[in-house]
Amino acid sequence: LYLEAEPRLNLQLMRVLLPDARTVGVWVPTPEPAWLSPLRAEAQRLQFTLEEMIVSDDLEAVRALRPRLTRLDAVLLPPDLTLINEWSLKPLLLMTVRQGVPVFGGLTARYVEAGVLAAVVADEARGSEQMQRFIDELAQGRTPAPAYPTAVRVVINATMAQTLGVSAEAIVRARSLFPRY
Repeated sequence: LYLEAEPRLNLQLMRVLLPDARTVGVWVPTPEPAWLSPLRAEAQRLQFTLEEMIVSDDLEAVRALRPRLTRLDAVLLPPDLTLINEWSLKPLLLMTVRQGVPVFGGLTARYVEAGVLAAVVADEARGSEQMQRFIDELAQGRTPAPAYPTAVRVVINATMAQTLGVSAEAIVRARSLFPRY
């Protein structure tokens, strides 16, 4: 069971909060990760153009963003600690804030606290049912396929939303995007 929410869910969140956004930057590690194909399909469905920045480490991630920032409407953080980590997050957020480009995603709600506009994150409080199914599979001698959490929640940085001019209505819609059962 992955600890982070499925990356493509952040594109859905992005579409609600930024209805006019067209071009989304995303860092892509090598070799190509399993999450990239579903992300590409979701981007196409939501009418986003993905600006893929192929990088191998956090330093390359920081360097790759600067020349592309002026043509991006938003940036999506990939679920990859070799690219986005404690060292690289601060300069990336500083660059994007200065240019008024919102950042989405991150492994946990702490990324949003650090300055990411919004993210879909695993809802640990509701994840026990899925985890129990996972454990039951293992107990029966079956190895379950890797899966993203089905219990997710939206986290929004209110200060960043205000700074970037995100409407209150869009925030309300975003918070109801993935209902709690």
